[in-house]
Amino acid sequence: MISRVLYDKGYQQYVDASKVILKRYPNVKFILLGDIDESYPNHVPRDIVEKDVQEGYIEYLGYRQDVKDIIINCDCIVHPTFYNEGLSRVLMEGLAMKKPIITTDIPGCRETVDDGKTGFLCQPKDVASLVSTIEKFLSLSVEERHNMGLNGRKKAEEIFDVNKVIDIYHTITDKYC
Repeated sequence: MISRVLYDKGYQQYVDASKVILKRYPNVKFILLGDIDESYPNHVPRDIVEKDVQEGYIEYLGYRQDVKDIIINCDCIVHPTFYNEGLSRVLMEGLAMKKPIITTDIPGCRETVDDGKTGFLCQPKDVASLVSTIEKFLSLSVEERHNMGLNGRKKAEEIFDVNKVIDIYHTITDKYC
């Protein structure tokens, strides 16, 4: 999970899902990258994060300017947000790096996932749904995970390529400016 450490970004759901998954799959790692944004009213207090780390539910790596090496070494990107945001950059970057996506079925997230093809969707604020979705991912073979990553990369190239986005902006600005 790469996100500001906010309850609205699904922090508690991520931790609660890890508690269930780790009982069944003790070799799975739940890594969290991101800043604890104390200016945001619904941020997760540092002592809560530290407690969850001490209890072994998550590995907290803090804020990183460059997350490329960490993404490369992960099996998937989990983004259980219910925060009202636009298209998630983290998810687009994950697709571009051939990583399957597990995220919530909300605007800004669902656009990155062709359910079962580039990743899986779960219900927002629903730990049982997130657990079920993570288990679905864990049940995939190495080849299925690899193919899911390739499908995600293809989607990123076809839909989220920065050059195509710039072309769209030029079309709009040329028409109205």
